[in-house]
Amino acid sequence: MGILLLKITQIKVIFMENRTDLAVECFESAEKTKLDGVIVRENNAVTTVEVTNENGALALGKPKGKYVTLNVQSFVTDTNVFDERLNEFSSVLKTVLPKNAASVLVVGVGNENITADSLGPKTNDYVLATRHILPDLQKSLAADDLFNVATVTTGVLGETGIETAEIVKGIVRQISPDCVIAVDALAASSAERLGTTIQFSDSGISPGSGVGNHRDEISSTTVGVPVIAIGIPTVVSTGVISGDGSDTAFVTPREIDRITEQGAKLIGMGINVCLQKSLSVSDLSALVG
Repeated sequence: MGILLLKITQIKVIFMENRTDLAVECFESAEKTKLDGVIVRENNAVTTVEVTNENGALALGKPKGKYVTLNVQSFVTDTNVFDERLNEFSSVLKTVLPKNAASVLVVGVGNENITADSLGPKTNDYVLATRHILPDLQKSLAADDLFNVATVTTGVLGETGIETAEIVKGIVRQISPDCVIAVDALAASSAERLGTTIQFSDSGISPGSGVGNHRDEISSTTVGVPVIAIGIPTVVSTGVISGDGSDTAFVTPREIDRITEQGAKLIGMGINVCLQKSLSVSDLSALVG
């Protein structure tokens, strides 16, 4: 990600506290020492951090659950993300989804008018929603095993006056999905993670927590069904660049438009590949336009 560092002077600045949303970075900041209640497994491009008890949650500052990091080729120079990464993404997502789930609500969290926060809304442009046409679609495609998928883009509290968690809870109560997949932009403490890392978690999500803008959490506790969180880091603390630990600003690279667009495409299509197993990538691409 050297190209990001070279161009980091052309940025937007958001003044917040120095935080990261990535569990793997929290573990690294503990100097990779053995921690009670934290299990770490590495397998090629995939790192799994499992927080198994309250001691581990306190040590990492993360709720109990599984956090899986998938390292991918940078989105900055990508022209096509429909490659082996779709299968890698699908395989990882399968490990955190509840077993026997047959319906899902995909929630695009964030502000589509702010590029660095638009990953969630953009992702829903690539997710195949089937709930409203499932019987007809199964018949026309001769595919009886299509997954029941609904999507929603929630907006942000400053625009809607409603907490994202409240919106999700209301929709879950109405349509009763087996689980929620919440997609949101993340904060990192390393510039090398921008546009090269995807984090999956089965512990839910607290929108804005990585940049100090804490909102109500979206989790099984608050919405009543399992919540899978997926995100890509789009901002990094300026303390990484300045070396000043008290520096509390966050910045985005000039290539943020490409990172969010390509990242959203990979996440959206990766969700489709994972859920709609009877359809090819070309079929899925045609259906979502």
